[in-house]
Amino acid sequence: MRRLLTVLAIILAVLLAGMAALILLVNPNEFRGYMVKKVEDKTGYQLKIDGDLRWHVWPQLSILAGQMTLTAPGATKPLVSSDNMRLDVELFPLLSHQLVVKNVVLKGGVIQLLPESRMQTEQNAPIAPGNSSENKPTVSASASGWSLELDKIIVTDSLLVWQRSENDIINVRDINLTLSRTEARQADISAQARINRDQRELSFSLDGAVDLRHFPQTLGLDISNIDYQLEGADIPSEGFKGTSAFSLVYQSAPQSIKISPMNLTFNDNQLTLDISASLGDVPQYDLAIKSDSLNLDQIFPVVSTDASTSGNESKETPAPVISSANGLSEQPDLSFLRDFNAKLSVEVSQLAFRNLSVGNLVLKANNQQGTAIIETLKGNVVGGSVSVTGTVDTTAATPKITLKPIVQNVAMGDILKALNYPETLTGQLSLQGTFNSVGNDISRFDKSWQGNAHIAIDGARLHGLNIQQLIQQAVSRSNKDVNGAERYERYTEVQRLVVDTVLNQGQVRVTRLNGASELLTVAGTGVLNLPGKACDMNLKIRVTQGWRGKSDIVTALQNSTIPLRIYGPWSKLSYQLNVEQLLRDQIKGQVGKAIDKWIDKNKDKKETQEVKKLLDKIF
Repeated sequence: MRRLLTVLAIILAVLLAGMAALILLVNPNEFRGYMVKKVEDKTGYQLKIDGDLRWHVWPQLSILAGQMTLTAPGATKPLVSSDNMRLDVELFPLLSHQLVVKNVVLKGGVIQLLPESRMQTEQNAPIAPGNSSENKPTVSASASGWSLELDKIIVTDSLLVWQRSENDIINVRDINLTLSRTEARQADISAQARINRDQRELSFSLDGAVDLRHFPQTLGLDISNIDYQLEGADIPSEGFKGTSAFSLVYQSAPQSIKISPMNLTFNDNQLTLDISASLGDVPQYDLAIKSDSLNLDQIFPVVSTDASTSGNESKETPAPVISSANGLSEQPDLSFLRDFNAKLSVEVSQLAFRNLSVGNLVLKANNQQGTAIIETLKGNVVGGSVSVTGTVDTTAATPKITLKPIVQNVAMGDILKALNYPETLTGQLSLQGTFNSVGNDISRFDKSWQGNAHIAIDGARLHGLNIQQLIQQAVSRSNKDVNGAERYERYTEVQRLVVDTVLNQGQVRVTRLNGASELLTVAGTGVLNLPGKACDMNLKIRVTQGWRGKSDIVTALQNSTIPLRIYGPWSKLSYQLNVEQLLRDQIKGQVGKAIDKWIDKNKDKKETQEVKKLLDKIF
């Protein structure tokens, strides 16, 4: 046993001595030229290492390098730069002139995706087919006969600078990236980073795989999981958090990207997206979105307008349709539509927005460099249906939008509530009209639109005001021979109300209004002020039921048209009613009938002729 231990100790000492001698005898700078040549042969990129390479033994055998840069062909700035680089190598393959690099570690690196760092190719240069042997990188051995294998790349505490346009630069900080080779030109990827932009922060971590077998012609990326969180300015206080998974294929010639499918969750919502893009002179984007349930109130939260809210919970009252608290620009710029062509398809089984539930939402639209067509936008809303077609023309300085909605049997009260209007008028709304935008502030429908609409409301109720009660009580106070009903509801109900309207930048002119119920008929015209939430309506009312008293007076009132003006804020309507004139006209009519009857009976008498002359002078 003692001899065996002695032999093992001698062998171990020889091995340690041999390894030490190998490290001392092998100059790591012999690898420099070969590594540069190998990188250039396989990728075309220029690797530059400043300073001498040196060994580092503990805790593992490594080669330490100084400043390193990696530059694309024809680029004026490096794509990747780092102040220090470490290569973790295996010892025994050095005996056979194999440089097996387990890890490449870059710390504090800077990755620049700038126009100056991109690969530059000659114009009109031929492109070899993807399966051509000319398209495959060639590997030539160096003079020293070394061969290179690379297992893992680690990037820690690094920065990515991505310039998308002249004035649009995104910085990705605290990058921790690991690429682990699984097969030739295939690797697993793990990354963490955070993006700060416009006072918002997106932090994420991901795991997946990258396929570089045909790079740079094609690149494949299969992300098995992403965890992310978005928070900051104009983002709900709880932020957005969720997961995602997708497969991406990038092709350089012709340049295109396809992401399919992308499964995305945020908060309690789940989406499935298919995205493809052809990145030519005029990019073509195709986007298809599907979801079983989507709650937009988590993206654009409804701001409470309750006047009783106080203290820290109180918020500025938003405009009825749009609010800056939603994270949307109050004057959206649609000029970006001129830069591309696109097709959009959206299918959502159940959508929640502003406390409205929309079922079976379908949106299909396409854009041709600023001329967009809404082929269909339809869904089931609060017991009815809504369908919209239209066009969006942004080719001129001022965008022009035309919408043609068709609404059938939608609960009007719920719509008013969703738009932050008081539920003064309820019923089943049907509408057909055409609306056009005016000016640039297209987000304010109550100020920047024109159009006309034909409206029908079944079971219409005007809450807070009973027109029958107003008229009958006013008549009863002026004439003791007639009374109204014993009990009244706190609303005016019309079985079917038909209205024709003209909209002009927040002012709705009612050109025709007709309605009828068992108790009354109504007709009239007027104006609705949408920004001011007020109205001024001139109505003509006939109250056909509910009268009690002398039959001749009741009959006369049932056949009389009574003028009624309703005006003021919707939440506190005022009225103007003059029944005295109506009663005077009624008395005048009754007296006139009595005199005419007396004259007919006494037409042969001399006194009758004198009375008739007197009446002619009076009336």
